[in-house]
Amino acid sequence: MEANTISYIALSISAVTAISGFFVFLRYDRRLKKQARELNEKLEIIYDSQIRKIEQEKTIQDTATFLVKSLPYNGLGKHTIRISNIGKGKATNIRLGKNTFTNSNGIASCNFQTINGLEPKGNADFALITLSGVKQNFTMTLIWNDKKNEDNSKDFSINL
Repeated sequence: MEANTISYIALSISAVTAISGFFVFLRYDRRLKKQARELNEKLEIIYDSQIRKIEQEKTIQDTATFLVKSLPYNGLGKHTIRISNIGKGKATNIRLGKNTFTNSNGIASCNFQTINGLEPKGNADFALITLSGVKQNFTMTLIWNDKKNEDNSKDFSINL
């Protein structure tokens, strides 16, 4: 009987060890799955922010932005105005909107014509022929199309 008792004790200890090992496995398995879920949630947040950033960069790549300035006066009543595309996208159908280039402000003529396209870092010039007593500050609106939008517009102030 002593051999049987030792066998039963050994079997009982083995059974308890196996059962407790199974519960330890379940606990660690739950913990690992929880960590995996948390990690996946964090990765989704990171991926979403990266996708938004890529979309913003793509929007920036498709957008034209302008800078309008008067070049130094070259005499004879002619002022040159430079339109520069400082954006990263190509602008098309660039046209002049509302402006203050009138005779009453001292402008004899403005030779601005619609610009079919202006690449990034590209420039286009037009001339203002002025009368004596010309006003020194003018406003103008540029209207253009790019890949992002059509009929974009922006007001500019020009100092001669």
